[in-house]
Amino acid sequence: MPQLDTIYILMTHLWAWLMLYLTTQKIKTFIMTSHPMIYHKPNKQTPTPTWL
Repeated sequence: MPQLDTIYILMTHLWAWLMLYLTTQKIKTFIMTSHPMIYHKPNKQTPTPTWL
């Protein structure tokens, strides 16, 4: 029955996009509520010539 196949494909498609959307929302809220990470800039030391 073609109608049931179409409904099944549509429901599977909508379910997959809903799961993707909810996962991204969960990740966003987790990042906002978790403690902020402290990023340190690497201490760039300029190489000194060997003759100095």
